[in-house]
Amino acid sequence: MKLNRRQFVSNSAFVAAATVQAASLPKSAMASVAEKADVVVIGAGYSGLNAAIMLKDAGYNVTVLEASDRIGGRAFTGDHIEGRPELGANQIGPQYARVRDMARRLGVELSHGANLNAPFTFSIGGKLVRNQDWAQSELNKTVGAERELLPTQLMSSFLVKNDPFHNSSEWLEQAARAHDISLGQWLQRFGASPAAIRLISEGLIAPDLWSASALDQLQGIPRNFTEFKAQTSDSVKGDSHEQAAVVSSRVVGGTQRLPEAMAAYLGDSVQRNKAVARIEMNGTKAEVTCLDGTRYESSFVVSAVPLTVLRRISIYPHLAGDQREAVMMTPYANTTFIYMNVNRPFWEDDGMDASLWTDGPINLVRQAFDYDGTRDRLVALSTGLKANRLDQLPHKERGEFVIREIERLRPSTVGALEVSGIHSWAEQPFNAGCSGALPAGNTLRYAQALVKPHDRLHFAGEHTKRLEVGMESAMESGERAALEIFDRS
Repeated sequence: MKLNRRQFVSNSAFVAAATVQAASLPKSAMASVAEKADVVVIGAGYSGLNAAIMLKDAGYNVTVLEASDRIGGRAFTGDHIEGRPELGANQIGPQYARVRDMARRLGVELSHGANLNAPFTFSIGGKLVRNQDWAQSELNKTVGAERELLPTQLMSSFLVKNDPFHNSSEWLEQAARAHDISLGQWLQRFGASPAAIRLISEGLIAPDLWSASALDQLQGIPRNFTEFKAQTSDSVKGDSHEQAAVVSSRVVGGTQRLPEAMAAYLGDSVQRNKAVARIEMNGTKAEVTCLDGTRYESSFVVSAVPLTVLRRISIYPHLAGDQREAVMMTPYANTTFIYMNVNRPFWEDDGMDASLWTDGPINLVRQAFDYDGTRDRLVALSTGLKANRLDQLPHKERGEFVIREIERLRPSTVGALEVSGIHSWAEQPFNAGCSGALPAGNTLRYAQALVKPHDRLHFAGEHTKRLEVGMESAMESGERAALEIFDRS
């Protein structure tokens, strides 16, 4: 028996606890018999799997189509790289109720601390400055109170200090339009110096400060700030990423183990290597066709894939108006990682903190503390346009370039580093980017358009975030899509 929204909410302990492209297909393939389901979910990341589990628990026959041979979406544990680094999602915040409840439900172990790294040394114009010397350094061109903030702290400091919102939903209200401007304009409005703006732009994931949205950045501040204040003392320093690492949990064995457990719960309902090419709807039914010609008939469809992937799928009736614009025009950023083994503690040779922030072609070099206490791994990452430029190089040359650059900036590393793996989110065919960022001037309009059902098609994914951030926002979006279907059944 299928449950409606009211029955599901009242009877489901789980909900209570949680408080491509258009292909020219062969005629023979098009003639194949369509498999039938109540709901087809496209994408086996956190959002799609959470929607599928809620629907299954309510009695719906669900099929999940995953384009790749891997479960997890942007929860990607690098099992193929020495040390099994996290290539995507990794920090489970204290208030990630849905994620934590799912882990408990499926017996997936969590442990304290996520993505812990050594403090930073800073490289400005090729010159090194120690963390403790930054405030007085001649390389620090910021002014006033900014001088006391490390380059890694500037962005989060401005956002928290000038956050206009008191709760996690205010960013969706009409009054928030005053902040739907570029991040560069917003920083200028609140007195950021040109030097501070330059340093912030060096570490940006978005292409630049003038296309990135201040409102999009502000969305997660009330939730994150509440977590940090509740869980940390004033002695916890660093940027928001470093603070989150201290108060967060991690999935033992890798973040990807949780979505894998969710897929295992769904069993044969999850089908891999099924790239969707077409969604056709007639007001009462939907038909989903994959690139290999397999077809699925259902009452509803949930798209839980990045917009970079959704815009390759032919949808009939076509998306229109603000919704089409939002799907087609929302930009996605890139992050490229170069993983390295460390054969000696080079930081002891030069007496500086082991991690490195740079204003060059590499954003950060993080020296990780492994969970057993060892310090034999390093990761260099470039984001935004820096990542796109780096990705022009083949993998071998990319790794060699990064090691040369690190050795140039920090001579103590010469001979100490060896590339163990490379990962670029832009090079992942069923992601084509690490995250979507609603653009300046259109943030509120796109945020409203992206959650509206289109005929029999519902939308989930982190790009449809409402109140939450990170993995929890993906889970939240899957929950919302499932509840919408309950309301229509």
